[in-house]
Amino acid sequence: MTFSEILQYSTKKTRVVLYTSQFSIVKLVFHALDFLGKEYDFSLMNGENRVSNSDFVILATDDAQKVMDFEPNIILISEEMSSDHLLSIVENITAGGVLIYPENEEIFIEKAENYFRKLAFLPTEFSKSGENFILHTDMGNIPLISKDEDLLKNINGIQLLCQQFGVMEEDFYEPMMTFE
Repeated sequence: MTFSEILQYSTKKTRVVLYTSQFSIVKLVFHALDFLGKEYDFSLMNGENRVSNSDFVILATDDAQKVMDFEPNIILISEEMSSDHLLSIVENITAGGVLIYPENEEIFIEKAENYFRKLAFLPTEFSKSGENFILHTDMGNIPLISKDEDLLKNINGIQLLCQQFGVMEEDFYEPMMTFE
């Protein structure tokens, strides 16, 4: 599907954006949602997409203009994204939508004049034990298979995004332990 076809297809659906240049973030979101049996359609930067008539359509992109054109209901802005386009992006969130963003971008987010729910996240606390990472959570320490340190910084944001699909925090960490 072309981007214009995705726009047309998603008009009556919950439009979710993963605004990131890190494909590992997209993979982890999909892994968690698949592991927990959540249904969603998607369109990726590389042109890959899935259409199954789900209520949710996920657009994964690092193209700010596509994010604005998509007019998301829910958006996750990952830690590594530049703040150059953030104000324009958040002004295109649908009224009553949800923005999940790194707390260090608060200054840009507060300038937005439209109404949406703001969920800031801090970088995830983790440590290294030998070759493996240990995620430090309120629920205890969780050993991880993934060795992607940049991904780990966004775990708290990914967890907040998954909550929008009905995934509770305690359920989120189970697929985390099997993600490479």
